[in-house]
Amino acid sequence: MQIRKKSQAETRQRLLDAAGELFAEKGFRLAGTREICRKAGTDIAAIHYHFGNKENLYDAVLRYADNLLVDAIPTFAVSRSREARLREMIEWVFAQCFAQGQPEWRWRFIEQATIALTPGLRAFFNSKILPLYQALDSICREFLGKDASQQQVRFATRSILGQCFYYRHFRVLIGGQGETFSDEHLHELADHILEFSLAGLKARARGLKKANRQKPVLRTRASSRGKRIHWEGQVQTRGIGD
Repeated sequence: MQIRKKSQAETRQRLLDAAGELFAEKGFRLAGTREICRKAGTDIAAIHYHFGNKENLYDAVLRYADNLLVDAIPTFAVSRSREARLREMIEWVFAQCFAQGQPEWRWRFIEQATIALTPGLRAFFNSKILPLYQALDSICREFLGKDASQQQVRFATRSILGQCFYYRHFRVLIGGQGETFSDEHLHELADHILEFSLAGLKARARGLKKANRQKPVLRTRASSRGKRIHWEGQVQTRGIGD
């Protein structure tokens, strides 16, 4: 009985790995179940037995890719500076992007999956990506201050993440230029992204404060002969009959 259970578990795992590779390469529509089965060394009946259908197999691969994240999103002590927290978040993203021992298809599959926002991908986003965005939003808000809108905070968060994910997405091209993604090099990249992002956040915060100070303040005052409309630095007069 134990041998049979082990064999079934191994078959299921082979299907997940084979489907992950083919979904990553071709997408859901073009990756056929027969091709997946050939790659996994099994037959169509195994997909029906373990997953029911191709759609359920796809969602299972997404959950499997989700579970391969190596670390939980960091939590911080209140005493940690905002700079230190931002640095740790950048290093955490790199740790997930370049973790050793993950199947090569994992990130390609996630990139391919974002083309079509399936219910499974929404669940992945809510469980793993959304907490990351929220944690970074909170840090960016501290830098930008009360003058920043929620959209401006999101722009800042996406800019920081975009720098990190660039190195994952273009790792082959970058590697062809002689760079290696060793721990030492990833620390150097984290230093650069932190320094670059801090400069941008602080400059943006200064700009928002300046723009807020320069906003015209509308004041109105009516006289017996006309209406005087006061803006900061200028006055316009209209007659009552205008």
